[in-house]
Amino acid sequence: MKKKLITSVLALLTIISLVGCGNSQSTASADTKETVKQESNKNVNPLDGLKQEFVKAGFTVGDNKELAYSMLGATNGYKFDLNGSPIEIYYYDSKNLKEDEKKFYEQAKKGKINMNGINVPVVFKNDLMIVRADEHKDKDKILEAFNSFNY
Repeated sequence: MKKKLITSVLALLTIISLVGCGNSQSTASADTKETVKQESNKNVNPLDGLKQEFVKAGFTVGDNKELAYSMLGATNGYKFDLNGSPIEIYYYDSKNLKEDEKKFYEQAKKGKINMNGINVPVVFKNDLMIVRADEHKDKDKILEAFNSFNY
């Protein structure tokens, strides 16, 4: 009789522990999915996101062309045609800039960068910079899309 009682108690404890693990596993799985979703949004390249914002705004967006973004201290940069006219967009990883890269970053925040003695007007927001928007035929529409973009 004692063996049956001990076996029954052990079986009951095993069932309770398995049910408890099953419930916490579902919660952990849901938490993991949410974390992965949040991290995947953070890992999206902001320049690709900005190009998609231009597409949503109705622009014809061309392919990326080679661009020496490091000359401006940027982490990444794209040059492409927007409605048939060239534009350049740059991303600065402000948390990981080297000392010489910070110079351009600080200039960009003020609306102009100095390239070999020439002041080039730029538009800057949230570590993103646009060059050549001031001379683009769709300047206002570009700025509207840029200002509405958040990553």
